[in-house]
Amino acid sequence: MPRGNTMLVGVGGSGRQSLARLASYIADIGVFTIEITKQYRLAEWHEDIKSLFETTGLLNKSTTFLFNDTQLKEQGFLEDINNILNSGEIPNLYGKDELPGIYDGVRKRAVDAGSEGTPDELWSFFVECIRSNLHLVLAM
Repeated sequence: MPRGNTMLVGVGGSGRQSLARLASYIADIGVFTIEITKQYRLAEWHEDIKSLFETTGLLNKSTTFLFNDTQLKEQGFLEDINNILNSGEIPNLYGKDELPGIYDGVRKRAVDAGSEGTPDELWSFFVECIRSNLHLVLAM
């Protein structure tokens, strides 16, 4: 489903992540997860989210973002997940120097969809693509 997200709750070893991967495979949707290391902080998190947004927004590919409770290293991760679920974007994720690349990446599809191609419309189109293609699965 476009904009479909889910939360899987269960005891350890009950197959939450396996179920999410199986459902994604059946629906022919890619799976994106983050790799937690000792040095993994908010900056690395934001780089991973940018990569995810490029896949879903620029490349227009449906993707499942599988996130579990053991990957929650900082409180900011939850705030960003909340923002993704509510609005489809994370405030101040991209710098001003990164925006022209995003605009160029979605311009053709946005104009074909009836947009005039202004920066605000291109950004809105990018966010709508993210919201339609990103499926967030929280496994707790």
